[in-house]
Amino acid sequence: MKRFYLLTLTSFMLFFLTVQGKAQVVEKSSLKIGFKSAGVVQFLEDDDKNNSFGDVPYGFQSAVGNLTFDANIVNGIDVYFDLYLSSKHHEGTVYSHEGYIYLSHLPEDSDPFGFNRIFKYIDIKAGHFELDFGNQHLVRSDNADVQRNPLIGNYIVDANTVSPSAEVIGHPNPFYWVGGVSMGTTTGDFKESRGTAFYGKIGSDYNNMLNVAGSYYRVDHSKNPTGYPNSGSFSSLFSGNRSGGRYSGVLGGGPEPGQIKPGKGQDVTAWQVDATLKYKRLTVSGLFGLVKDADINGSADGTPEEKWSYYGGEAKYDLYSGLYAAARYNVADVVKMNGLEAEGTVSRLQLGLGVWVVPGMLLKAEYVNHVTKDFTTTDLQYDPKFSGFLTEVSISF
Repeated sequence: MKRFYLLTLTSFMLFFLTVQGKAQVVEKSSLKIGFKSAGVVQFLEDDDKNNSFGDVPYGFQSAVGNLTFDANIVNGIDVYFDLYLSSKHHEGTVYSHEGYIYLSHLPEDSDPFGFNRIFKYIDIKAGHFELDFGNQHLVRSDNADVQRNPLIGNYIVDANTVSPSAEVIGHPNPFYWVGGVSMGTTTGDFKESRGTAFYGKIGSDYNNMLNVAGSYYRVDHSKNPTGYPNSGSFSSLFSGNRSGGRYSGVLGGGPEPGQIKPGKGQDVTAWQVDATLKYKRLTVSGLFGLVKDADINGSADGTPEEKWSYYGGEAKYDLYSGLYAAARYNVADVVKMNGLEAEGTVSRLQLGLGVWVVPGMLLKAEYVNHVTKDFTTTDLQYDPKFSGFLTEVSISF
């Protein structure tokens, strides 16, 4: 009942705040439309001890695109949504991604109850959007939104998902923080005993030079009577990437080959620490994370656990105006699998160059070497690996 009252109060407040600004929508609203497009040519090859894969021919990946809409309803109230025009999961199909309202303050003549006294300290975000867990999701390649990522591929363990959610965002002073509540699923889910996800972040940004942040996520869907994978509720924090991976055709194919998706999303606890240092032409960043699924069976018998740690580091150096070099090394280590102690490592090395051809047009080149070793179960025991070169051209305006 407490959750019911909390959600009801939150919904009422958001509705009230939106209605308060309605009188000014016509004369003060504005809309910005953005477009992003990216295409990749790859020369990759893969292999494993079991000779499971055939040769991967070189070629062009399907082009992808993003269409973004950012509407300012009145000063302090914004609505954002975006569409994938094509993606690895939905090639040639328009597919929704995010859609939310963002409240930073109310117009003075639409605030009879003085809510702006609260907005001096916080912002509110509500809708269907990407959860703010970790900092890497802010710069990763997201379908055609690739120009914040100095390389082409993303991390092996990629914390990235969208969910119906609400966040409270604290203004930096001197720390910034986020507190959020989510359905814990990628879409609305009203199955009996579905869990609720709670997540948060706290960090500090010193003079836009040093940024350090820690994030936490917790959800328990294991009491859902239908159980996983038979239509039960499950968290997709590490498996909800709607845009797919950046490498194609390797390791048996699929929309995101080579990615590690820890657990089954039933009883998930996750932590991640991020740090970024900028000094003159050099930017260095790194992360370390732990994720545990305490009951991958859900409501089925037994409570087998899966546990992983993951970490990585990245460096980017601006060589000349419009030209940079970048490198990243990241690792995923299994600690428990199917309830048993386990060993095994997946690592990925990426080396790349980027050239800004003109403002808004970026050309990248990358060498990647992805290696798996020391697993004793599943297909990973055959040490699958891939390596090769890719180029990517992207346009954003």
